[in-house]
Amino acid sequence: MNTVDTPLAHPLPEAEREAIHDWLAGSSRRPQVAKGLWQKGNIATLALGRRFSAVRLTEPLVYAVTADTLPETVTRVLAAALHGPVIHDPQGRRFYALTPPAEPTWGPGRHAEYLGSDTYLGVPPVEFTDPADGLDCYWAVPMTRPGDLCDPIRLAALVTAGSLELRGAQS
Repeated sequence: MNTVDTPLAHPLPEAEREAIHDWLAGSSRRPQVAKGLWQKGNIATLALGRRFSAVRLTEPLVYAVTADTLPETVTRVLAAALHGPVIHDPQGRRFYALTPPAEPTWGPGRHAEYLGSDTYLGVPPVEFTDPADGLDCYWAVPMTRPGDLCDPIRLAALVTAGSLELRGAQS
């Protein structure tokens, strides 16, 4: 966190951040609650399977693909690979790639799990893009506009590549 007790600056203008928050909160039956939590710098719990779903990725899978654990490197590689937003939960040692609400056809596997209907995800305010921001999770790859989600084909390729890399490391 920076020296002032406020979130780090997000590169998006306020109107765009609000539009993203509005879109994300639309997955909740009570969007104002989510938006209120974000205004206070807290995590909002959102329902998956409506506007978006998520694929939970293990840290070892992500780090096998990125060949590094430095947040800057992980962000750069994931952004280039997935073209969409990813949340990191360092304590849970998981990444969450936000995807369209349809279940993937590729069977995620041992290091990836599809999370859809009847599942909830803790989502930080969009301006929390640094592990030092003070929450349990942050945007490893921030959402850049409403509805901006990871490409499922690119996600399948990342999961396949990471799984192969992990299998090779175990041999």
